[in-house]
Amino acid sequence: MFQALADLSNRWMARLKAFSMLAGAWGFLFSVNSLIGFQAGFEYDDGLSYSSPAFLAAAKDKLEPGTPDYWNAVNRSYAYERLKPVPWLAAWTLKALGVKIAVFCDRGPEGGDSLEFAWRKLADYFYFTPTEDAKYRILEKRRFILYAAASDAGIIQARKAGVRPLRLLKSARSSLPAPHHPGRFGERYLPLTGF
Repeated sequence: MFQALADLSNRWMARLKAFSMLAGAWGFLFSVNSLIGFQAGFEYDDGLSYSSPAFLAAAKDKLEPGTPDYWNAVNRSYAYERLKPVPWLAAWTLKALGVKIAVFCDRGPEGGDSLEFAWRKLADYFYFTPTEDAKYRILEKRRFILYAAASDAGIIQARKAGVRPLRLLKSARSSLPAPHHPGRFGERYLPLTGF
């Protein structure tokens, strides 16, 4: 009887020690990442979200691509888009470790307030970068440790800025024209992101 109680007590103490070690490691990582201010960037279109339906909705309205009305229609059609689960979970994991999450949209900012509001729980920063040079400047001057992108241009800008790139795979049904050649630049890729 006493041996069974001792075994039970030892088993629970071992579990408590393991939990305490994990909690301590998480607390240390969260504190260091928060204090230093590390950031991870995620490309929105074909990265965090399968956003072709929003672009198709704007095209259905026969709006001229690149105009403020077009970007307003695209940015406000986020309800048609589909979340990509693996990049979303990766972003939340980094956020749980104290890394600030920045979302990059290769779009104009018109109507972007509703999109920012929809992603406010995950995204600490939301950048609308209609040009690759704007993306490069942001990546270069902040403390980014990672940039996850589906487009070749995003991988190139991350490399130029000295940020570690991570390839997210595009959906086979994507209608967005951004070139996508996984592995061309020797970057690592996140599996199961092409859905």
